Amino acid sequence: MNKIFLLIIFLLIKSIYIPLNKRGSKYYWKIKFDDRIPLIPIFVIPYIGFYIYILTTIIFLWNSKYINNYFITYIISYILACLFWFFVPNGVKRPKIYNTDIFSRITTYVHKYDNDTNGFPSEHVFATLICSYFLALAFPEHSILIWSINFFICISTVFVKQHYILDILGGIITFWLSLMIGGLFGRI
Repeated sequence: MNKIFLLIIFLLIKSIYIPLNKRGSKYYWKIKFDDRIPLIPIFVIPYIGFYIYILTTIIFLWNSKYINNYFITYIISYILACLFWFFVPNGVKRPKIYNTDIFSRITTYVHKYDNDTNGFPSEHVFATLICSYFLALAFPEHSILIWSINFFICISTVFVKQHYILDILGGIITFWLSLMIGGLFGRI
């Protein structure tokens, strides 16, 4: 398949998030352990860094043999997630932030403009895992850095109260399902 075509499909599929993010949540899957996780506003940096990670992944993989499989896996993951978000609208109830430091203000901004919907599965988790998986295949000498970035983006989701623990599990499951289904389209 042509990588330009897959990029266009990738962007179209990602745009489905916008209307789904405007819907109200019906389910909130908080467990007791979520109450023990503190709000740590500095983690908004890796949380927002997620968007840069996706862009740099595409740039780094663009001329590699992995770009088509990356797009196919990502598109599959997004279709699976969007179907779940549509049929089982769920989200995260966020705490009020009273601190006024820069990281708290940025976290408040994220909470304000990213509605409390589409929690399970966590896009940050499944997308970061997909990026990391294909980057590690393409650049194995940088695996420690790649998986470290992955770790910080994934844990940032609970430290900025954008996700619950179960949302992370959902992101991991979505990643594995997408990888397995993507394998049907070619070698992954």
